[in-house]
Amino acid sequence: MKITNFSVNTGKMKNNAHFRIVHISDLHKKTFGENNILLIRQIEKLCPDAVFMTGDMISRSSEDITPLKHLITGLSANFPVYYSMGNHEKDAAVTNSRLYTELIEFAGKYCTVLDNDTCFIENENFTLRISGLTVPQECYKVNGRYKNLKSISAADVNLLLNVNVRQVNHQENVNILMAHNPNFFDAYAEYGSDVILSGHVHGGCIKLPLIGGLLSPERKFFPKYYSGLYKKGKSSMIVSCGLGKFRLFNPPEICVIDIY
Repeated sequence: MKITNFSVNTGKMKNNAHFRIVHISDLHKKTFGENNILLIRQIEKLCPDAVFMTGDMISRSSEDITPLKHLITGLSANFPVYYSMGNHEKDAAVTNSRLYTELIEFAGKYCTVLDNDTCFIENENFTLRISGLTVPQECYKVNGRYKNLKSISAADVNLLLNVNVRQVNHQENVNILMAHNPNFFDAYAEYGSDVILSGHVHGGCIKLPLIGGLLSPERKFFPKYYSGLYKKGKSSMIVSCGLGKFRLFNPPEICVIDIY
């Protein structure tokens, strides 16, 4: 497991305040020690202000989510946890409704679940506007294939997130977007996100020296956004390599983001 540190200066925090996020994604069926205790302990050492889980914390074929439950309860005992949806959660809603219902009901007790929803963290030094974006499943696969995938615009993000929710001082908020799929960075930036947290690509599965990530889940070689920090205007997108799935020269990753 590797720890990768990022620093994002939004210019919107007062009195030299900062906010530390631990960002994890794409756990799938992977476990780190019994009941994920090793992952919990590692995150505890990082002393975050909050933990953000950006989707695919289960696999569509999962039958038992007990290890994820232990991870959620272990982390939520010490930190607020925010959970947004990936394509595997939404696939499970169709293929295994019992499991999906169990997950959402459990996570709702211990996390803030953001499924095209928004919440706020506020104090005298900053207001964080946190949104969890769930894009249509046609952005991932159409009729079982990876061709003619749906694209997303800033207007679509507006519509999905129901942006009528509290628009006052939108420009003064630190706007954090949890968006599992990084492929629509242009839309996220145009929408006005200061910080975007994504996963999905698993670091390209195999990382090649001097080249980077080899393959995306859409079966495309050399994906544009596969890991690390990407910038567009005032927007910063951090793409986690994720924790689970097959990988080579590409260890599981925990991202630590200090926002200023």
